[in-house]
Amino acid sequence: MAQVVRGVIGAGLWLGVVALPVAAQGVALPAADPVGIARGGAQVAYGYSLEAASTNPALLASLKEKGGFHVALGIEASSIQQSLESNQFTSYSSDRNRGLAAFGLAARLSPTFTLGLKLDEPFLRHAKMLDDAPSRYLGDSIDLSAHRLEGQAAWALSPNLSFGIGLGVARLSYDSTNVVRLGVPNAVTSAVDGLVEHRIGQSGNKVVPSYSLGARWAINPRWTLGFTHQSGLKGDLDLKGGFRDRVLGYFANDGLSVAPLGTEARAATLLGASSVTPGERTLELPSQTTLGVRHRLGPMLTWEADLRWTSANLRMPGFASAATPSGTVSAPLQLPQGRSHLGLHTSAEVELGKFWTLRGGIALTQRSVEESSAEPLLGGSRMATFSFGAGYRVWGGELNLGYQYRQSEDQDTRRLDGVWSSAGFRGVGTKVRMEGMGHLMALGFKKTF
Repeated sequence: MAQVVRGVIGAGLWLGVVALPVAAQGVALPAADPVGIARGGAQVAYGYSLEAASTNPALLASLKEKGGFHVALGIEASSIQQSLESNQFTSYSSDRNRGLAAFGLAARLSPTFTLGLKLDEPFLRHAKMLDDAPSRYLGDSIDLSAHRLEGQAAWALSPNLSFGIGLGVARLSYDSTNVVRLGVPNAVTSAVDGLVEHRIGQSGNKVVPSYSLGARWAINPRWTLGFTHQSGLKGDLDLKGGFRDRVLGYFANDGLSVAPLGTEARAATLLGASSVTPGERTLELPSQTTLGVRHRLGPMLTWEADLRWTSANLRMPGFASAATPSGTVSAPLQLPQGRSHLGLHTSAEVELGKFWTLRGGIALTQRSVEESSAEPLLGGSRMATFSFGAGYRVWGGELNLGYQYRQSEDQDTRRLDGVWSSAGFRGVGTKVRMEGMGHLMALGFKKTF
């Protein structure tokens, strides 16, 4: 067994070294509860775990107890950094923190039938660029979340084979802003004689249906296979648009020089006669299909490896546009669509005596957005995550803590920096390096009965 343990540790260290240059937070979260976070999301075959049943409803049938619940609160933090090669100017994103909540409930009604309920947050992405960020014209901020509530049921066809289903709803919330420049007309000739820069935005939400399917096959007491499919989420949001904050600046027609005298007063009149129209309203988040294998090496150590396929159905609503007396002004580009990709998630769990359980996980995920469409708001580069956590049995249950460090591969692009003159936006081809990192942390309590 010692050789096996050394092998597992060695593989983990090797994966860590390989992932160091992969310096990610993506749109999808591995979990919202501390156990799932500590396992790095690798738990679709992890029987006897109420938290894992949130991922695979078939695992409800494998619980040893007749019922139980878990509840958790946490925080997600992320940051995006952009660096211009030409002048080494670096811009950091703000609006970095979001709260997380998770809940799970199980009740066995018969030896072969178990009901459950789960609340989780499968998708989350947020960032706000500074006023002078080089990418502000191509997207200034994003705030995306999905809160999912599903009722679950699991059937045990035998002690070793079970199937499960989850049906429910998810509440999609979305907010985005982008920066535009509006042509300010001359008071006499109505020709453009200056530019005003302003942030415009939109926000909305939608409740959409959600489902999940799962299966568990315990080949023998040591080996278990798990399968789960979680549906994608799609809806047309009820978006409302408007001008945000304040005027960001006034410029001459070349987009660089000082604005002509009187531009500020004429710009106020222009803005008063203008309105903001939301973009294309469809928000689509991808489905995920996972196959996992769990192996119990001994009384203390259990490990699992999951292979997860994420569909290409990732699409954000279009950016808002400004309708002015002189015409409509839109963002030069829209957020990219996703691409299908694979992720490898591994976890290990060690039981230390009657009270302590230690957990850890590593995950590597392929690019979720084409490299040619790289931009900071969605990210989408290759991803590496490192997780750990612990559980302590107390108060008749178990108190759990989970943490994950998320790091994205650095990306270089020449499509973000540009100049917006009276003729519109044009890229200047300056190389911009994008970097990203994030953290997940949650504290929770589980009790079975």
